[in-house]
Amino acid sequence: MEFSGDQASSRIELDDGRVLTKCDQCHQMYGERTPPGDPPCATCWVDLKEENEDAARIFRMVRGQVITRFNGQADVIVDLNHLVVWVAIDAYEIKDRVGTFEKVMKMFYTLLEEQKKKEQ
Repeated sequence: MEFSGDQASSRIELDDGRVLTKCDQCHQMYGERTPPGDPPCATCWVDLKEENEDAARIFRMVRGQVITRFNGQADVIVDLNHLVVWVAIDAYEIKDRVGTFEKVMKMFYTLLEEQKKKEQ
């Protein structure tokens, strides 16, 4: 499963207080090419909404804690370990516990389905 935190880690705060995001940097880079091009915005990472930051942080921590089963040929991912998700939610004292859990699980199942489609 793939999930990246590079958008948040790529923020640059300038001396004048302006903040450049990965998107800003990408637009500048594509604009300076010869000939200038359009950045691949439709397929690129976007900024998280503030209400999703807790779920993204928890997901990044627990995404490798999966439950698998052996299908006779290989281990198959069945689910994300719910107990680990709840422990992380508790450890970070997340206020919207149930909402965050639901977002983490939705993210996991969405990415799992995308991975299954790629494998077909």
